[in-house]
Amino acid sequence: MNYSQQKLPWHLRFRSSVQFIVASVTIAVFTDTFLYSLLIPIFPSSIKERCGVPQEKVQWFTALIVGMSGAGNVIGSFMFGWLADHSKNRREPLLLGLTLFILATVMIWIGRVISIIAVGRFFQGLASACVWSVGLALLVDTVRKNEVPVSMGYVNIGFCSGTVLGPIVGGMMYSYAGYDMTMATAVGLLILDVVLRLLIVEKRELASIMADRSESDETSNFPNDEVSPLLGNGHGFHPGSSDSEEIAYLTLIRSPAVAINLTCAAIQAISMSAFEVTLPLRLGAIFDYGPRGAALAFIPLMVPAFLAPIIGYFCDRIGNRPIAAIGYLICGTMFVLLRLPNSKTVLDQAIMFGDLSFIGIAMCMVMTPVLTEVFIAVDDMESHKPGRFGPYGAFAQAYGLFQLCYSAGMLIGPLIAGWLKTSFSWDTMTLALGIFNILAISLMVPPDRFRTIWEDSDDSLLGS
Repeated sequence: MNYSQQKLPWHLRFRSSVQFIVASVTIAVFTDTFLYSLLIPIFPSSIKERCGVPQEKVQWFTALIVGMSGAGNVIGSFMFGWLADHSKNRREPLLLGLTLFILATVMIWIGRVISIIAVGRFFQGLASACVWSVGLALLVDTVRKNEVPVSMGYVNIGFCSGTVLGPIVGGMMYSYAGYDMTMATAVGLLILDVVLRLLIVEKRELASIMADRSESDETSNFPNDEVSPLLGNGHGFHPGSSDSEEIAYLTLIRSPAVAINLTCAAIQAISMSAFEVTLPLRLGAIFDYGPRGAALAFIPLMVPAFLAPIIGYFCDRIGNRPIAAIGYLICGTMFVLLRLPNSKTVLDQAIMFGDLSFIGIAMCMVMTPVLTEVFIAVDDMESHKPGRFGPYGAFAQAYGLFQLCYSAGMLIGPLIAGWLKTSFSWDTMTLALGIFNILAISLMVPPDRFRTIWEDSDDSLLGS
């Protein structure tokens, strides 16, 4: 912290601190994933009781409502990614997205017509894309380049915790406290998120405040080593512009590095969503678990997420690709081994929960480096041609594409899983997921890397 920062009021130092901003983004991601999964177990009962949907049509309308969220996500990923990279700050697009999220949740809360709930779910998906694209861009704006992997680890904690806790809390609250209390909790979490967004002071704003204070104190320019973390000149943000500003989305999807990470996002989503929709039925079939028992069985998938910052630390030391490759290997192997538990014995239950824990660890070993690699890819593109994406870069648009591919995977995964399990068997489905993940290891060692390693280049491990 330099002299000018020390002279700032304590509340400005706190609101602009890396710790506060990383915590705020992590909470935003948790809230988003928590609310998405909170409502899924509620919809079948709520639309039947509140909207009068006949029992034979409940499954179809539930699928429609959940699918509307994915449709909103696809559109929102493009819209908010572009908006955030063409705004002077990240706060305004984030506040817009969160306000939309609150309005959409209220629509679902008060709606007694299926069309209103479907529209509300669409706008929730739209707003969700804002949280991911703009929130992650704000995070990489804030931290130093070598801190990105660990920061993404904390984001992964929010993601995994929200994904797993949502259905558990949603089912229990709906059973014991009712629909209104469940929805009120959702709105309350979103209001907390809005408060946190209002409190954030971005580095661009802080730099302006410090410059004004320095001028009033008749001080000189900040030392170079202090300005860099504040202005982000070290990773992708270049105030100048190139001769012709490029269309970021077109440039990003043509980049092999970006394309690889978008593919990884889809693989992760397909694997996780396919697994989530079939695991409860499997647990019921072999262990006689009811809905609550099946929900609690997801906890072993969540707990390893707290190791994500440590995984981020090793990504920074070893490299992102080697960690992700090991993660794919573990994940693929554990999926195949899910065929072993097949009877109601203590040993088989221990094998199942051990397997789930390793899958949770492996998912973190993939997600944390892939999120970091998106940043590295965009940063490298900007470094080679400064200003190509305009004065505010293209991080939000890159993470918007990431969210789009992840959302597409979330839609595809359950369809694939349902077909494999229904037409063949649980063993066939888990074998397919295992092979799918093991084959993904090849994405971590693209052909050009073999040549680089052969030449003993310092760049042999991307991210190291």
